[in-house]
Amino acid sequence: MSTNPLELWTWRNCKEVVKSLPGRLGFPAGDKLEFLGLELDLKNGSIKDSLTGGTVNVNQREGRRTVNTIFYALSAYSESPEKIPTGKLISSKQFRGTQFTKRDTLGERDRITQSFEDPAKLETAATALRGSKVEFPYGDIAVNLNLLPFIPLTIVLAVDDGEFPGDARLFYDETVENYLDAEQTYFLTSLTVSRLIQSAGEL
Repeated sequence: MSTNPLELWTWRNCKEVVKSLPGRLGFPAGDKLEFLGLELDLKNGSIKDSLTGGTVNVNQREGRRTVNTIFYALSAYSESPEKIPTGKLISSKQFRGTQFTKRDTLGERDRITQSFEDPAKLETAATALRGSKVEFPYGDIAVNLNLLPFIPLTIVLAVDDGEFPGDARLFYDETVENYLDAEQTYFLTSLTVSRLIQSAGEL
């Protein structure tokens, strides 16, 4: 089997483990997996985008990246033991082994800050991906949405007020590392931020 990620994380190579997910790890039984406004058809591996109403095109660079990320994350998720989120939040800096990887969420935080100068826009974009506004001790707004059923992400946004620059913080449930390692979490987070920005553009 090829070790090239573009060839490795595909429906053809991952379908057997991914097909084990319905009825497990928070996914309902059925022939589809839904998350982040995407619908994976377990009959043929096609992925429908609820934001556009079309199918993710694997022949385009962005579509290929989306597909690779999905199968990369789902493959790891499918082989994890079930662990219900505890509600205790951690940042990516607290992940085990982060000192051994260059992956962090600073770039994704910057993308959120630049794309959502209006807090209400972030709430609406998150709602379109089945997320919701939540209370948080600081920031102008906080939203929560699931990367995958048992992997919640909390985004806290503070907008530029003329005195302090805008800032976004990302928090995961402490159980995230039960399902994904730091790199897998990074790629899935990056996809989630892209989906939020796309959602805002479709509003």
